Amino acid sequence: MTGNLLSMERVFAAPIEKVFAFITERENLLKWWGPTGTRVAENHLDLSALGGWWFIMIDPSGGRTKVTGEVLVLNPPHMVEFSLIVHTNDGPPMIDSVVRFELARVDTGGTHFTLTQSGLSDAEIEMQSKYGWASTLARLEEILN
Repeated sequence: MTGNLLSMERVFAAPIEKVFAFITERENLLKWWGPTGTRVAENHLDLSALGGWWFIMIDPSGGRTKVTGEVLVLNPPHMVEFSLIVHTNDGPPMIDSVVRFELARVDTGGTHFTLTQSGLSDAEIEMQSKYGWASTLARLEEILN
């Protein structure tokens, strides 16, 4: 996969098992997935098993974007890796990447979380750092801290 690597880290107060459930299980993902102002409509958003997943994201203006992927590696409660493809209406994908969520226990009983995403352009990394993942992870932080 070509492109650069985005890396973001957070520390959550919640124990590793709870964080892993929130980053893989459908009912938990639906509580925080997507940047502020967006929502997940139709979906099979489940990262708790190997295989395909997908959802339709609705942006604040009502626009619909299809996002698909496949869970590639699963190592509970430490890591999940998946492809993430953001589709356009007519043409090549906007983003075609691989995302990895890694978790490690911290001495306080909380969890160190690392997100890496490969296959991004510099502009995509900047957008994800300021809006996409930054906003999405802020939603997760509100739930777990």
